[in-house]
Amino acid sequence: MSKPTVYMWPKISPHNKYTELLSRSIERRGVRVAHYDRKAMFKPGKGDIVHMHWPSYTYQASVFPLTVAKSLFFILLLYIYKGRGVRLFWTIHNIWPHKGKSRWDSLMRKQLLRLCDAAFVLSESVRREAAAAFEAREDRLVVTPHGHYVDAYPGRGTDIRSRFGIPSDRFLFLFIGRINPYKGVDRLVEAYRSLKLESGALLIAGQPDAGYSLDFINEANDGSIKVHPHFVDDRELADYLEAADAVVLPYRQITTSGSAILALSYKKPVVAPRLGSLGEYVSEGCGVLYDPDDPDGLRQALRACMNMDKQDTEKRIAAKLRELDWDRIADKMMRVYAGSALREVNA
Repeated sequence: MSKPTVYMWPKISPHNKYTELLSRSIERRGVRVAHYDRKAMFKPGKGDIVHMHWPSYTYQASVFPLTVAKSLFFILLLYIYKGRGVRLFWTIHNIWPHKGKSRWDSLMRKQLLRLCDAAFVLSESVRREAAAAFEAREDRLVVTPHGHYVDAYPGRGTDIRSRFGIPSDRFLFLFIGRINPYKGVDRLVEAYRSLKLESGALLIAGQPDAGYSLDFINEANDGSIKVHPHFVDDRELADYLEAADAVVLPYRQITTSGSAILALSYKKPVVAPRLGSLGEYVSEGCGVLYDPDDPDGLRQALRACMNMDKQDTEKRIAAKLRELDWDRIADKMMRVYAGSALREVNA
């Protein structure tokens, strides 16, 4: 009998290296991992595994009638897989899609979880939240941390500070990633400006959502706030991170932040609110977490981050990265794929 194939849905994404890095680690264990797309739709057979990641992109559409049609086809397809003896798994990256929760999302995600043999979550806090949201037993949700991004993004060697005219002796706070209301960049600008630093700088780099104005930055800018309102190419991502002294993620809402793990992967401390699973990744000494309900929390966190001991911080982050090793994560997933008792895997 041939070995089962893992159909990773998707194996490679232009927006996130998570599934690519996970697939590599599983392949190192001698298991074939195939990219799931329309061409592979009817290939999974008995004993094979279909591992889903961002299902809302599959069942959602621009208009509700089309969403219903796509959703019904999606669920029917999963029933066909179950009938064929295919094992189904889902990594819950976000409890709800970024656009927000809807009744339809709730219905679809509950049904999806019922059809899955098990689901993976990226932290203990997400396991509790997902169990409550989808009316599922916690022991059906297996915690597998989000792996690190060490060496995932080779840089070009671009001197980012020179590009934006930021002196080498300035403490540089960096926000990088897509800019939209829930990311809280407006709060970051306000908090940074209130510090009135002579020795600091703030760089905001990322593509704003359509219709989202960055005028609030111009109004607050004293020259120490630099803005690159464009998509940051993967080939320069490392260069931006290398230039920074700290990465700030002033999110209004978050489940698990790949951006925080990306920052830690480059030994950069993280400033972020104590939301979702951030406390489990930005552990003590790896950055500064603040109370999102404290109006002065972000400003105080920025100040505290500037006073962190760099060598001690890097040692703490190195220890955290060992916990986020992809091979450890893949080993745990392989045990779940093989049907090991979930209580034993979660122990």
